[in-house]
Amino acid sequence: MTAGYGLLSLHGPKSREILQSISSDTLSNEALPFGAAKEIDLAHARGWVIRRSFVGELGYEMLVSTEFVGHLHEALLQAGEPHGLRHMGMFAFNACRLEKGFRHFGHDIGEDDTPFEVGLGFCVDLTKPHFLGKARLSHQKQTQGPAPQYRIASVRMEGVRAEEGPYLIHNEPVWRDDEIVGFITSGDWGFRLGAMVGLASLYGEEGVSQAWLEEGNFEVQVAGQMYALTVQLQPFYDGSGEKMRS
Repeated sequence: MTAGYGLLSLHGPKSREILQSISSDTLSNEALPFGAAKEIDLAHARGWVIRRSFVGELGYEMLVSTEFVGHLHEALLQAGEPHGLRHMGMFAFNACRLEKGFRHFGHDIGEDDTPFEVGLGFCVDLTKPHFLGKARLSHQKQTQGPAPQYRIASVRMEGVRAEEGPYLIHNEPVWRDDEIVGFITSGDWGFRLGAMVGLASLYGEEGVSQAWLEEGNFEVQVAGQMYALTVQLQPFYDGSGEKMRS
């Protein structure tokens, strides 16, 4: 099936307006809310449109039959030209998703992390009668509560510029007061925020809570130098998710 379909992504505050101009279907927030998928007409093609975003903005993913991908791409570029639509590279994607605090499987999280540890506990329904891993997650919830010992957090490096760096990339040690408590899982310059941002895996024996973060003095060590670090559980860009869900 994979070879039979192509995927195009469209993101940004004008993405609904651009997509609506090549479709006769209604794409309002009520007709296609965040997280929904719907089969609609797209130019001369018909395919699935999935309302989601990897960059923290209003966005869509379009899954269409392979023979229509080229045509749909041209139609999007033509419709988007008056709105300043541009192609986006993977480095820009990565910078945006870090501003929004989106975890990337293989970089920030892996098979040995639980949803509660990576900030995805809202995806877990412990009232279900049975699912793989329920016993382990129930035990963690009962013993560690809302602040597990391991936790992924958003970080912002203070006092650095894009031109000079230094840059957060991966595995830089994170200190809390005089103790190493974690490491950077991924980092990049966030152009919307104008700051060096990233995600970090942290450990606190009594649990990594927002209070634990606020009470500590955090620094990151890059090439032997220490830099002030602001750490929080919520993303630094659009923490409420209004842009993505509007």
